[in-house]
Amino acid sequence: MRKQIIILLAIVVSYQVKAQGFLSFYQLRDIVPQTSNFQPAFIPDNSFTLGLPTNVGLTVQGDVKLEELLYKAPGQNDFSVNFDVLNGVALEKNHIDAQVDLNLLHLGFKTKQGGFSIFANVKANVDFVYNKDLVEFLANGNSNSIGSTLDFTGSTIRMDAFQEIGFGYARRFLDDKLVVGARVKLVNGMYHVSIKEDAGLRLTTSANDFSWQVQVQNGVVNTAGLDFFTNSDDYESSDMISYMMNNKNSSVAFDLGARYKPFPWLEVEAAVNDIGKIKWTEQVRNYNTADTDFTFSGIQLRGEDMDTEQAIQDSIANKFTSNETQNAFSTTIAKRIYLSASYYLTPNDRFSVLYFKRNALSDMQANYAFAYNHRFNKFVVGILGSLRGNNEFNFGANLGTNIGPVQFYLAMDNALVTNRPEQYSKADFRFGLNLLFGYKKWLKKSDVVDLDDL
Repeated sequence: MRKQIIILLAIVVSYQVKAQGFLSFYQLRDIVPQTSNFQPAFIPDNSFTLGLPTNVGLTVQGDVKLEELLYKAPGQNDFSVNFDVLNGVALEKNHIDAQVDLNLLHLGFKTKQGGFSIFANVKANVDFVYNKDLVEFLANGNSNSIGSTLDFTGSTIRMDAFQEIGFGYARRFLDDKLVVGARVKLVNGMYHVSIKEDAGLRLTTSANDFSWQVQVQNGVVNTAGLDFFTNSDDYESSDMISYMMNNKNSSVAFDLGARYKPFPWLEVEAAVNDIGKIKWTEQVRNYNTADTDFTFSGIQLRGEDMDTEQAIQDSIANKFTSNETQNAFSTTIAKRIYLSASYYLTPNDRFSVLYFKRNALSDMQANYAFAYNHRFNKFVVGILGSLRGNNEFNFGANLGTNIGPVQFYLAMDNALVTNRPEQYSKADFRFGLNLLFGYKKWLKKSDVVDLDDL
């Protein structure tokens, strides 16, 4: 049966993947208390944890390499986005995603049957999807699309920033073979921008008279909190801080997780995080464009004394019917789903296959990785590898220490980016410091060394 498990893990690893999401950090598991942000069933190894406000996680990934996105002309010092280069490598649908996680507070307490925690986090996410036609238009306008249609439908963006304060509890069952964990948290939304996902925009250029036919459907952009930036003169400097600390964009969310170890050498895990919605009611703005289908045949400029570019813009803008409202709206928090299967070669050597999916937008793909971790007496180290859908190999590594009361940890899904960042399309790391107390209390007597006997 062990051989069958190993073959299954190898098959899963061979599947080409899209990206990663803090998967190397996930592999630090029980030794680092903040992993409970991704798997509520993780129980720390020590009696009491104080997480210092230095715990930071950042991941940026896309379907183009940095050197393909930013271009520096020969003899120039400034970088710019070169749409010709970007157009040459663009897929039919492309993603750029960024996540920032800040752990402001983590208090963890271990009990005989499990453990509980109190935590505070700030999270910010940016997800941008753009299709091939949009890049083609930015690079060449409609010059290559005479007699055809450029369809920008499916290109969308979503930005979120929110804070969460919560309580978590995990408990062992079935002679410690099963661990179940749950966290409940009060979520307070700070900033939001999103384009309605089914919004559509099409541009057809006639081959006969080069006129444009423009079609717009479901053109809605919802925002919250951006008025502090767009109309900053209307607010005092303290208004934004007051809004960020306490506003009416509140909701309740949940994290659920479970671990099951049917054999000493096999463990399976599942976790679903951020189950819930945010209802945006304060500082909201809705920008609405009515469904439109019109033909633009140009404007008469002869004999007119006007700014040509402005005249064209005004002529097109007059074809649209739009308005601004302040209606409340709700958004689903981007759920983060983790699945894992681990094979223990020894109690301290673990091979794992991981599945991760983040549901910020409807078409985001799942992610996979293969990892190995070894646990020493005072720290754990590991490596992680994956092959992305664009044939980019990512090599990750992690380290978690347990030396004295101060713990340091570092995890990267793509450690190769530290050498030649321009050749990769992903950067991912997480690090932090914790104060840990009562570690020896939970060790077997034979594992505790009495220094007086040495």
